[in-house]
Amino acid sequence: MKKIITAAIALVMIAALFSGCSDGLAANSAATESVSATESATEAKKAADYSDTYEGLRDYMQDKGYIKIADKESNVTEMQAKLIGAEKGYRYTMDSVNIELYAFNLKKNNKKRDEIISSVEKNGKFTLYNREVTAYLSDSGKYLMVYTDSAVGKDDTTSNAYKIQQNAIKAFKAFKA
Repeated sequence: MKKIITAAIALVMIAALFSGCSDGLAANSAATESVSATESATEAKKAADYSDTYEGLRDYMQDKGYIKIADKESNVTEMQAKLIGAEKGYRYTMDSVNIELYAFNLKKNNKKRDEIISSVEKNGKFTLYNREVTAYLSDSGKYLMVYTDSAVGKDDTTSNAYKIQQNAIKAFKAFKA
């Protein structure tokens, strides 16, 4: 009987441990703590450690702490990447943050891709369905990121959410430069 009780207690403890491990991007109150944790992670992971592929970019941004992939990828949405001339694109939703990552094939001719890249290079935005979308290009021009965080106000330059966003943009741009 003692073995059964001990096993049951162990199972409850393991279940509690695992339930605490699966979180999305920390909410704003917890984001304060994640700024320094993210900065520490950025020192350990370098873009050179990853393959120059969409999957390499995704893993790099995940290891840096900017995107999180929930169980069963419930927070991951495949995007219609062809609309912007990209070959692949996914949105990662974490609380107030949405990060879309796209990969372009720069070797093929693609008029739509070239228009999007040119617009982002010139204006930091592109237009899709009559809506302007702020976007960022990697220094190589092969990848595009759309980063939105409802916790970052229009003129916000001091919040932790803003600082995380800026660090994510900097890390993204440097990927395979």
